[in-house]
Amino acid sequence: MKKIFLFFSILIIAIISYYLFNDSYRYSLEAKAYYEMGNYKKAYKLANNAYKLNKYNTQAFTILTQSKIAKVWQDYINESNEYFIQIDSISNKDIIKNDDKIRIKMMLEIIIGEFKTLPHSKLLNKNLEMKAQQNYKKAKELYNGIFKKTTK
Repeated sequence: MKKIFLFFSILIIAIISYYLFNDSYRYSLEAKAYYEMGNYKKAYKLANNAYKLNKYNTQAFTILTQSKIAKVWQDYINESNEYFIQIDSISNKDIIKNDDKIRIKMMLEIIIGEFKTLPHSKLLNKNLEMKAQQNYKKAKELYNGIFKKTTK
């Protein structure tokens, strides 16, 4: 019994040491932590470093791929939020000129159009997907409300 316990103890220590002292796996573990925290840019950078060090590190490849997709979704959310701020600023003017209406229309069309091109993944953070859908729906409602035009 003691030999089995000793064997498994040594095996566990060896595995942990391998992960801690192997840069590729250490980076991929760090990348996974950053991905789970929602810092997709940092996760991508670390996973990319890990993957460059070891092309057979499947965890690094998965995190690299997923963080790349998540970054696109996050960028969409950030960009659409910026557009909503600009639209709000324009709509608070006393006089809204025709140029302003055209700018609002273009911003809303960009938000609506870009949503349809976002890459999909079953591993995508559901919160990220939900925020993007909310921005898309908001843009669609604004567009339909302002320009009396139906969109799909």
